[in-house]
Formats: sequence, structure tokens, C-alpha cells
Amino acid sequence: MEGKANRLSVVLALCFLAQPVIALTLSQVRTEARVLALDNGSTRRRFSDARLNAFINEAQRSVVLEARPILRSGQFELAAGTTYYSLPSDFLQVSRVTLDWDTLAETTPEAQDRASEWQTVGAEPTHYYIHFASRTKIGFYPFPDTARSTGTVRFEYWAQATDLSADADVPFNAITELNPYHYALAQYAAAHMAAIDGKGGIASLYITEYRATIERMKSEAKSRPSYRPSASPSNTGPPR
Repeated sequence: MEGKANRLSVVLALCFLAQPVIALTLSQVRTEARVLALDNGSTRRRFSDARLNAFINEAQRSVVLEARPILRSGQFELAAGTTYYSLPSDFLQVSRVTLDWDTLAETTPEAQDRASEWQTVGAEPTHYYIHFASRTKIGFYPFPDTARSTGTVRFEYWAQATDLSADADVPFNAITELNPYHYALAQYAAAHMAAIDGKGGIASLYITEYRATIERMKSEAKSRPSYRPSASPSNTGPPR
């Protein structure tokens, strides 16, 4: 029995060494998950495509929330008398904000509550904060009260990934530098499939590999070794 378990571990290790680094589609991630969970029969399968899609999207949301690998940028014009402005629908967390290229500091409504009637203070903004009630708007302190205190706000933010639905959809918004991490989604799905099948040892192994991939992703997302400024929408600053 012990020999069989050891052979299985070797086979699984070889599978991990052979992880693809090319882009995988949703259909291909499902196929990889079925292979790992031994559910790749041509006639009768234990798990539906819909169930696997749910596992895969759950994995993608978890990865993006933890590793913050998707960085995007945007801009808008301040309007006199307006405090709050809408954020993109895929907004997750602010990275940095500038007003006419001057960096704004982050604050919170709680921190500002130490000052009396801070919401009524108008001038050129020096701080920004997220509207906690909805988390879909960004506010500025002081608020721009005249045309002279307005300008162009440029911001970078960590974004959510679009859920995968069509078979041809590519994970992580099809960002090329994230291709090596697609296989982790299959590992996550396979771990859940194995756990449901009562194969706790295999499920634990897949989750361990998944977690190792996420830790590597977190590290590389911060250093961005494959970052290509010339291809990035964030490269919109003035020449230096």
C-alpha cells in the first residue's frame, strides 16, 4: 500500500513538472482539472462542466484577491464642487493617485473625523479616500471648490479578473505574463473534486501545489520581472 502511494506521489510530481506555460482557455483548464482528478472519461463523468467552471472562477477570484497581479490605470477630470467620483467596475484596491502629476496621500473618513466639519473644507485636494459605504467611489479632501482647484486625476489600481464563462475565455483577463499561473486554477478545482471523492491525500497535495504557485505569483507580481512599460496602459506619465 505504501509503495502504491509513493508511486502516485511520483506520478503527480511529474505532472506538476510538466505544467504548461502557454495560455490555457477555460475549456483547457477544465480538461487539466479532470486529468488531475481522474475524471476524464469519455462517457460518464462525476462532475459537470458547470461545477468545474464554478471551482475555476472561485480559484481565479481567490488568486486575484490575494496576489493582486492585475494593475490598471485610469484618469478623470475634477469638477468644482464635486467630492466623489466613480471607480471602474473592476476596481479592487487603489495603488496610487496623482493630481496633475502630484502624488496624493491616502486618508480615511475616520481619520478626517478628528477635524470638525471636514467635509465642508474646499481647496485643492491633498488626500483621497475610498467611500466605504459603496467602495465604488473615490473622494477627495479638501474637495475642489473652484476651477483653480481642479485638474486631471490619474490613478493606478489593482483590478479584479473577469469571470470565465465561454470555453475560449482565458484566465486573468488574458494577460500574457500571467500565463504560467493558469495551471493553478486546475489544481484548485482538482483539489475540490478529490476532496468530494474522499481522496483527502490527493486533495491536500493539489492544494499545497496551488498555494506554492500563489506564493510565487505574489512575489513576482510585486517585482514584475516580465513587466513591459512600453506595452502598459499605465505608462502615461510625462517624459523624464
